[in-house]
Amino acid sequence: MRIHMLSIGTTGDVKPMVLLGEELARRGHIVQIAAFKPLGDMIRKAGLEFYCLPGDVYRYIGELIKPGASPVTFLSRLTKSLRQMIEPLIGALLDASRGADVLALTYFGSIGYSIAEKLRIPCFQIHFYPMDRNGDIPLAIMPMLRLGRAYNNLTYSLAYLAVGSLEYHYLRRWRTVNGVSARRIRPHPDYTVGLWRIPVLYAISPQILPPSTCWPSNIHMVGFFQPKAAEEYTPSPSLHAFLSNGSTPIYIGFGSMISGDMCEAMRIILACLKRADLRAVMFRGWGELCDERTASAVRASERVFFADYIPHSWLFEHVRAVVHHGGAGTTAAGLYAGLPTLVIPFGGDQPFWGQQIYRRGLGPKPIPRDKMSEHKLARALSQLVGNPAFRENAQYISKHLRMEDGAATAADIIEQETTAFSAALTDARLKRRNWMTRNFVEE
Repeated sequence: MRIHMLSIGTTGDVKPMVLLGEELARRGHIVQIAAFKPLGDMIRKAGLEFYCLPGDVYRYIGELIKPGASPVTFLSRLTKSLRQMIEPLIGALLDASRGADVLALTYFGSIGYSIAEKLRIPCFQIHFYPMDRNGDIPLAIMPMLRLGRAYNNLTYSLAYLAVGSLEYHYLRRWRTVNGVSARRIRPHPDYTVGLWRIPVLYAISPQILPPSTCWPSNIHMVGFFQPKAAEEYTPSPSLHAFLSNGSTPIYIGFGSMISGDMCEAMRIILACLKRADLRAVMFRGWGELCDERTASAVRASERVFFADYIPHSWLFEHVRAVVHHGGAGTTAAGLYAGLPTLVIPFGGDQPFWGQQIYRRGLGPKPIPRDKMSEHKLARALSQLVGNPAFRENAQYISKHLRMEDGAATAADIIEQETTAFSAALTDARLKRRNWMTRNFVEE
């Protein structure tokens, strides 16, 4: 079976798809992942096929997620991005889907559903943060206000109405040309392709986010997608020396986030590491954007080791705590390793993950990127490494997370539901029913 995955995003969005793809490949399936160019090496290294999507992922994400962004500004930036990239992107996504028996999608509206309808194949929605109505928490990109269940439910309705309106405007012509039925604007996700009810797979542990009791049966909380064992990695002599000589460091990294004054962020971090008498391993990434004065200070500091890339599953066995932007993948990796966590969210779903960490006693209160100061960060770092309850709680969660296998559970559902789809489609053909789409008739 050929399973094609469509993933619009950075490493945190694509890495879980790679882990799921590896599980499916172990079962004998052929897996292709469509992603942006910088993720190609990671996909190929896993032994999976890579389809390169057009566009600059870092510029795209940098425009969408900026410090202090509100849901209104986020939608405004999304509209601008869609206007610039929708036509070449949807063409590439359709091309990347041809020849597939099954589609698996990260969230980018109902574009993937329309492609599945055109190709008459089943698709699976994969979520890394809450996207279905839940009275206990608001939609991840909305403000975390304590206004009760009515507000929480309303955030989902408003978001889907906004996204549905954008899609209606930008996809109406494409759907008409490709013979795909129009999708109505609704205040909730439309998990259907014809009469096919799309299975939804949440790559989140129920230990962190219990499933809502109001969710329908097609929504599954399968658990985080994490490596079954630490990835093989040989540290450089300089990294080995840094880890071996001195106190156990912490990890600091903001993934692909490069918004705001990153030079000022680096100056704050260096000052706080000195105040807290801590050492840190940092991924080079955004650190290279610093001016020469800040870069010189970094090079002169014996407290920081800059690395190009180290697998989280390996590195997190050699640090005592993690500080990051709150991406779903990095959050899962830190918890899986049993490490206290401090989240410094930039935007998007990151504040949600910061709140989940804080509410469960796994780390200090998150510090929004645009609110980060030397005083706040120094105090949070002292709490992060000085409060034993954070480590105890993180290690407790880690034991339970390691009993789960999100990728294997997701692969089971994909295989089972695809078999059911094939049986239903065969039955529909035999009975000459319009099962897949209203235009589907046995010829």
